[in-house]
Amino acid sequence: MTYTSIMVHLDTSNRSSHRLEIAANLAAAHCCRLIGLFTSATTDPAWFYQMQGTERFIEEDRERRKAACDAVHRQFDAAVGDLPLTAEWRALDGDPTALSLREAREADLLVAGQVDPDDPNSFVAPQFLETLTLEAGRPVLVIPYAGQFGVPGKRVMLAWDGRREATRALHDALPLIAGAQASVFCAQPAHQSSVRPDASPAGHAVAALSRHGISASVEQGAAGSDLSIGEMMLSRAVDFNADLVVMGAYGHGRLRELVLGGVTRTLLDSMTLPVLMSH
Repeated sequence: MTYTSIMVHLDTSNRSSHRLEIAANLAAAHCCRLIGLFTSATTDPAWFYQMQGTERFIEEDRERRKAACDAVHRQFDAAVGDLPLTAEWRALDGDPTALSLREAREADLLVAGQVDPDDPNSFVAPQFLETLTLEAGRPVLVIPYAGQFGVPGKRVMLAWDGRREATRALHDALPLIAGAQASVFCAQPAHQSSVRPDASPAGHAVAALSRHGISASVEQGAAGSDLSIGEMMLSRAVDFNADLVVMGAYGHGRLRELVLGGVTRTLLDSMTLPVLMSH
């Protein structure tokens, strides 16, 4: 199994270039197409019309956004110029969330960045990363805003509860983790009184991994809150010297907002290593 196309979200944030480096090296390793997808936060046009000199402000904003896009485009060309891959650049102008979802569903894998609270340029739109993760229908490799990382997938922690989302994440990650060492991490949230009758046991995950040349062991974590399980998972990933966490993303829409499961929220907020999420 291999990826045939990888799409990386790019913006004007400080971490965009590191995200691009990881995605480009990953695409080169898979000899697949790399698509650079540029989008950044947009200004509501209605806001301009509350000001004097509206036309001037609109034109200045347009020029500023074009200059930023052109600068990232040059970074993209420089990053992929000497690599053995086919590269494509796409710049979106409009609703960043809706248009990114439209483009993302073409790719085998998305690479995106964790929001950096100290970098305003990492903000694209409200719940942008959450929406990509839950609604794109594609696996999303999320790169933390702190730390330097190589191509992940050599030592992997797989979060396993035997449900659909975890199963989807396992199989979506297979091209990335072929030949890896894996730890299958299981923990029961305290609010769940019993295991669902349709939940597949960890042994099934180990068997599926082994058929793809991935050696895996099982680790049973203590029951706890979603927050404590998420924190425990990250701690055990460090103990395992993992370079990647693979997990199903849980959440649903409510009142026009996405509500994430507690473990998913904890990982998106507190990740210390790349996380591949699939919904």
